Amino acid sequence: MPVVYRPARMDDLKRADEIVVCSINELTERRGFGKMASPRPPSFQAFSLRDDPAGLWVADEDGEIVGFAWSWVCGELWFLAQLFVSPDRQSDGIGNRLIGKAFAHAEMRGASIRALITFTFNNVSQGLYVRHGLFPRCPIYMVSVSRDQLRSQLAEPRLRLESLADNTTTFDDLTLIDRHALGVSREASSISHR
Repeated sequence: MPVVYRPARMDDLKRADEIVVCSINELTERRGFGKMASPRPPSFQAFSLRDDPAGLWVADEDGEIVGFAWSWVCGELWFLAQLFVSPDRQSDGIGNRLIGKAFAHAEMRGASIRALITFTFNNVSQGLYVRHGLFPRCPIYMVSVSRDQLRSQLAEPRLRLESLADNTTTFDDLTLIDRHALGVSREASSISHR
């Protein structure tokens, strides 16, 4: 029976989390890091499903969920929070179809900035995202150095730290800083998704 791509339902979220945990642990064990993920209540996914159900999709084969995509929008920013496919199905094109559904969500909400975070060592997911036009903005490489060697190479700090007190800044100031530094703000969109 073919895989059906459908909007997620609340009762799908537990199985979706199982796929996320299984996929992350399969990857991190294969790369020698051991298990990193453990099951968690899907609280934010449930909130997102209630707030904007168009951002959560499942790949369903005969009543069994084999993939999950979850994206959300805040103003101009579309963020792909999760896209996972069962490890035994990762070469079946399911990720391509799920990312297509997630991109449709960005288009529908008018989000012009697209972002996600993935493991540096997950070359399969990075390949998927690059094929769909999502290139690393800030690539992070795995490096290693001894503390003593690094300490001897550090220059004096050029920045000074100042605590944010109630009277020194406002949320509007932080929003302005976000817009200049990131191109978007962390402020929730005032546009209703319904």
